[in-house]
Amino acid sequence: MSSEPTFKLLNLASEIVAQVIAEVSDKKDLANLRLTCKTLEPYPRKELFKNVFVSPSKRHLPKWNSITQSDRIRCIPRETTIQTRPDDEREEYNEKDFQKAIAALSKFPNIDSLQIHFSYECRGSESDREWPILEETWQRKDMFERIFRAIKDRAADKNNRTIRKLTIENLQNYPHKDFTSSGLFHDVMCDLEELHLSTTQEYDEHVAELDCTRIELRTFPEHLCSAWLAPIASNLTTLSLYSYGDNWGCFPGYFDPSGISFPKLETLALGYYTLAHNNDIDWILNIQSLRKLILHNCMIVSSMYIFRKDLETWNVPIHDWDLRFKDSFRYKGVWSMFLDRISESLPNLSHFAFDYNGGSAYNMSARDACRARIFVQRYIGYSMATLPTPWPKPDEEGESWEEDGIEINPHKDNFDVDQESLRKLLSRLKRCGQ
Repeated sequence: MSSEPTFKLLNLASEIVAQVIAEVSDKKDLANLRLTCKTLEPYPRKELFKNVFVSPSKRHLPKWNSITQSDRIRCIPRETTIQTRPDDEREEYNEKDFQKAIAALSKFPNIDSLQIHFSYECRGSESDREWPILEETWQRKDMFERIFRAIKDRAADKNNRTIRKLTIENLQNYPHKDFTSSGLFHDVMCDLEELHLSTTQEYDEHVAELDCTRIELRTFPEHLCSAWLAPIASNLTTLSLYSYGDNWGCFPGYFDPSGISFPKLETLALGYYTLAHNNDIDWILNIQSLRKLILHNCMIVSSMYIFRKDLETWNVPIHDWDLRFKDSFRYKGVWSMFLDRISESLPNLSHFAFDYNGGSAYNMSARDACRARIFVQRYIGYSMATLPTPWPKPDEEGESWEEDGIEINPHKDNFDVDQESLRKLLSRLKRCGQ
């Protein structure tokens, strides 16, 4: 009686072994695999150390320092994540030890992707908020300069891979103009092909009514265009622009990249980008090279209640708005119109996502998991009289209000036409992909 044939992993081609090991996500399992035999050990080692992480925490610094001193391991990582604060921001740490760890970035010759994670809590220029554990604007600028200096010093060794992908989580919406106009900033940014930015802004629950009038909300969108995007747009193939959890793009500051050309851009992901004018997607439609478009938690603001004095201060365009009554406006744009234009104007588009995730499920790293569906929250209202946020999320029935005794509900009123436009867009992409 013959025995069943025994499957032996190491009898497979090395490429297949590598693919099998790459499917193992648990780090403990990978660590155990390293102990099985010398022949198999390099495969889990590569997976374990392909991304290295450091923060000021006493839990992270020793491991980072150990990796930088290992000639066998420090050549493995392709991506580094630098978290600027410990997970517990109350933890005390040695600032000089962390600075040395950042400077040791040059020890990793094969890194071509870098992530910088700031803390999401911040304080703006007009704030008198006292909270000692906040990451101040000057501290964020200092951290930027140290990390960018480490990147530039690393680039001096031509044997090192060039960092082509930069991800910044919780970029404060504060324009550090002296930094973004510096040669250091330019030297690092001009090498990038991928840029992923997720912004955060000041929020104080005790004076939430002031948050929507913070000066950074008015000034940062223009700075984002002129300092972060315009100088490197001609090199970018992939771009993500996200907000930590607030709608952005239409006001208080108007995001207008219409004068920027993205000739090589193939992938664009936007999170919480909010439309309030018919031409708000014109800059997207002008990117004829675009192959993949992800609209993640993106919305149309259908009703606005904005105090006249603030509207004048913001100086945002209102050309497509209808005045309902004092300080109250309506924008009648619908998603079917925008989806039809996307379908007609982007000839190279092969992938489209239109999705909504609530709570912790929404983040920039989840962009590639987005689906294409019609969701209730795609229409939203804005009211400066609403607390704690002027962007109250619609309930399961959608955003609604009364106008001349008639209920207006953009979700219900436009569900069928939006659904049909999305179906047509996806059908066109499917046909083009065949």
